[in-house]
Amino acid sequence: MKTIMATILVLILGFSSMSFAQFGQVSRQPQIEVFGGLAVPLSPKDFSDYYKVGLSLHGQYVMFPTPKLGVSFALAFEGFSFDGDKFMQDIQASDPFTDYSGVTAEGSANIIEFGVGVRPYLTSPEANMQVFLYGMATYNILKTKSDLSYNGTNFYSGEDKENKFGIAVGPGIEIPLNDTMNLIGQGVFRYIFTSDEGTSFLGITTGMVF
Repeated sequence: MKTIMATILVLILGFSSMSFAQFGQVSRQPQIEVFGGLAVPLSPKDFSDYYKVGLSLHGQYVMFPTPKLGVSFALAFEGFSFDGDKFMQDIQASDPFTDYSGVTAEGSANIIEFGVGVRPYLTSPEANMQVFLYGMATYNILKTKSDLSYNGTNFYSGEDKENKFGIAVGPGIEIPLNDTMNLIGQGVFRYIFTSDEGTSFLGITTGMVF
């Protein structure tokens, strides 16, 4: 995993140094981006089955070695709530001889992401709609909580925390609104190399570029 992360970082630095050598100066100004939207759980199965569509919030700083290549530095948060009703229904269905009436389950899963990546643009900075691709190496802090209660009395509380590397890839668009502001939209597949099985979700976000 360290080899994969090192390779991505070397490619980022290589793109940057090559671009500076070819163009000499940055002709597109750095930009700050703030956007948010939905995060759809994909894997593992317990994650996709028992966690609802979550909230995704992002902030990015993007610098441009060339007008058609961005290098991005990102901070993101994803929050997912646990579908306790569906979980208890499945438990009851798998064990019909036990009465689980009165047992309730609650939980949450949060992810804080730090990332660095590259963003090659497929269209010119002057285009009415700019299309880009997105690739990022991420460092993720994952935190999950779970609680079980019987008739309102808690009898179990658990909390887990992991720090794991990951990747994020996908397409996006920017639509200029005026000289200082763009509208941005992204569809990004995120994968985290968790210890048991990879954790993945799809982020669908929109926001503003300043």
